[in-house]
Amino acid sequence: MDLGQLETFMVVAREKSFSRAAERLYRTQPAVSLALKRLEDELGETLLDRTTKGGTLTDAGTTLLPLAQRMLDLRKQILDTFGSLKGLQQGRLNIGANDSVSEYLLPGVLLAYQQAHPAIRIQAYRQSSERVPAEVLERRLDVGFVSYDPMHPELVNEVILRDHMVLVVPPGHRLARRKEISLEVLGRETFVAHNAITPTRNAIVDLFSRCGTPLRITMELGSIATIQEFVALGAGLAILPRMTVLESIRQGRLVEVAVRELQVEKLIRVVTRREESMSHAAKAFLQLIRATDFTRATTPPRRQQP
Repeated sequence: MDLGQLETFMVVAREKSFSRAAERLYRTQPAVSLALKRLEDELGETLLDRTTKGGTLTDAGTTLLPLAQRMLDLRKQILDTFGSLKGLQQGRLNIGANDSVSEYLLPGVLLAYQQAHPAIRIQAYRQSSERVPAEVLERRLDVGFVSYDPMHPELVNEVILRDHMVLVVPPGHRLARRKEISLEVLGRETFVAHNAITPTRNAIVDLFSRCGTPLRITMELGSIATIQEFVALGAGLAILPRMTVLESIRQGRLVEVAVRELQVEKLIRVVTRREESMSHAAKAFLQLIRATDFTRATTPPRRQQP
């Protein structure tokens, strides 16, 4: 059924005149009559009594009138909805990232996105890096953040930040005043580490092994923020992404010490599906990501003072 025919029927019924309906529709009167005749033929019913002036609705026409209005209202709702989606007046954005990205990189970006598109509902999930690509493939996430290349033909990823792993110690530690040390010195120290097994962690373990230096991990925790708290309390040293410790260093709670052999880069990548049919909300988020200088935009969470 042609919605144009229903619209013609509605206008004729409202105007009670073929000529006025033609004017309203910017069509000729014969074209209006033909559209209505085709609708009647399809339904197998006469909708207008043409023996009366202007045409009077038959019982079939009276029955069709509210149904046709509902169909035309639904068409308008569909057009309005997709117009809103395209104009970012509504929609949803699902994002997944690991611990460090969720706490130290996303807050500033999500705030900027929310301010630019307040009608978009944002759902940000903290997940392990290993799980993020699968969630994107299964369409549970629109955009994911990982620190490795998923190497999947249906995924696209791009590097948005080149971070580095750094050694941090408490201010009162014997190494805190040293500008640079060798990895060998760390063989006598204990470490607090994240309990997630990631490519970055494996790279650090391999580095200590190649240098013949023992890596004594005495505590493993599930949060980078908690690791920093324990390091500040003297529970051990830690090797963490630089973006996660900038605020603690600025506050004087931790001290970064350069390690000559520690040249472990941590690449932050944004991951999406390769297909073209990405939501307008996700496209706008990617545009913001690409326009952001993350070397300046990392915003560590500020802690409330007790």
